[in-house]
Order: sequence, then structure tokens, then C-alpha cells
Amino acid sequence: MLKSGLFTSLLLLSAGCHAQSQLLIGRLASAPVQHFNQQIQEAGSHRQGWVNDYREVALRFINRDLPSRIQAQQLDNDLILSVALSSHQSDMLYILTLYRQNNLWQMRNAEMGWRCAGAMAFTPVPCPNEQVH
Repeated sequence: MLKSGLFTSLLLLSAGCHAQSQLLIGRLASAPVQHFNQQIQEAGSHRQGWVNDYREVALRFINRDLPSRIQAQQLDNDLILSVALSSHQSDMLYILTLYRQNNLWQMRNAEMGWRCAGAMAFTPVPCPNEQVH
């Protein structure tokens, strides 16, 4: 996990350089993935194509159609995705770690954070009036 955490930090700093001159990351909240992986297994057994596309897996996990940005980086056998969502009230950031098993994308780890309007850093605490997904 240390390898993933270090890579996550580098990925976030890289993403931040494109978004603005300073991006501060506090802690991110862990999101459970076991139930979602069960959905992937079931969808795979019914030959649903979305389980073979890491972007579709990510979009279904975050329950959104169009993120502001999605970046992918390979790290050994894992694919680390940075998914950013922006609105006028807040920004959300997901760091998703996926891997291939039996030709299906599975979720190894998921973290998420919020940056409320006027705040400098992402935190694990949702913004007021923000729905948790």
C-alpha cells in the first residue's frame, strides 16, 4: 500500500498542476469496494460489457456520467485512476485502484475527498449540502 500511496500523491500533484498552481491534499476517505466487486462479478457472468472497460467501471462506481477529468496510470499490475468532479459549490476527487481478474476490472481500493467552495485543500469530510455516493 505504501507504493500506492506514494503514487497517489504524485498523481494528485500532477493533476493539480493542470488545474491550478496550488493543490493541497489532506486525507482522503476510504470507500468500501467489496459490494461493488460483487456487482462486477454478477455483471460479468451476464456478459455485460461495462466490466471490461476501466472507464465504465469507474463511472459506475462514482455513480456519475461525465467527470471533469479522468487520468489513468499503470503501476505494476494495478491501474490507478484519478477522477475529478467539479461544480460551482465544490470539487470531488476519487482515487481508484483497479486490477484485472478473470478478464474483468476489479476495484482494489477507493478513496474520495472534497474541496468545498473557498477551501484550498481536499479533505475526507463532505461539504455542507453535499450528497455522499
